[in-house]
Amino acid sequence: MMEKQFNPVIKAVQSLRKLSLDIKTTNKEIQTSDDEIRRKIEDCGKLITTTNDSMVINLWIREKSKLVENSNALLKVLEKIEEKFKEKDASSLVGIWETHEEYKNLVLDNFVTLERMGNTIFMDDNLEKWEGIWKDIKTSLNKILSISETYHLKLKMMETLEPDEIDTLTEDILNHIPWNYSDEDAYQYEQEYLVAYGEIKELQSKKKNLWDKILHVLAGGIEETPAHRVQMRRWMDGEGDNV
Repeated sequence: MMEKQFNPVIKAVQSLRKLSLDIKTTNKEIQTSDDEIRRKIEDCGKLITTTNDSMVINLWIREKSKLVENSNALLKVLEKIEEKFKEKDASSLVGIWETHEEYKNLVLDNFVTLERMGNTIFMDDNLEKWEGIWKDIKTSLNKILSISETYHLKLKMMETLEPDEIDTLTEDILNHIPWNYSDEDAYQYEQEYLVAYGEIKELQSKKKNLWDKILHVLAGGIEETPAHRVQMRRWMDGEGDNV
């Protein structure tokens, strides 16, 4: 079903829209989501203590400590990336992103370990509570991961485009993309997205090499499967503007 729904033009416009999100907005969403995750982890800890098993409780405390340490480090990296955006500083971007990926993977591993503990020891009502808490945790976590992927796209833009080119692109995005539609609405309002794409492409194509640079960044940011890559390549080669 996902393969049939994939439209490289819509994916491109979704990515372009996210590129112009205000850093203050994304920072606030990261903080809110992180706070929610930490509250839910504390709820998990309360359930763990009901086991009255000192070995399980001590294991939980150790693993939670690792999660907190890695999460704090990841947040600092995201803050450093935000500073790069604010200062329009394109230095050391690759190294910063590699550090981000390192801590992100550690955090994800921590989450897997903690979730499995409850899945293993709980039954009946407590298991249901546990699963409900983790459903909420994953919702908040996905918000942070989505923002971090947008940050990745922005970093790639900074590597490829000059600051004034990014400013021009951002202005055009804000003027032409239908902001009142969410990603979930994209396919329902496909025509509006296609129009927005056409308008932005026309504007950017008039600028020397800029559109080719943008396509290069977008293709790297939204390739999802081999089938998606084929469709994206066709689109970039000019075969799929009306997909």
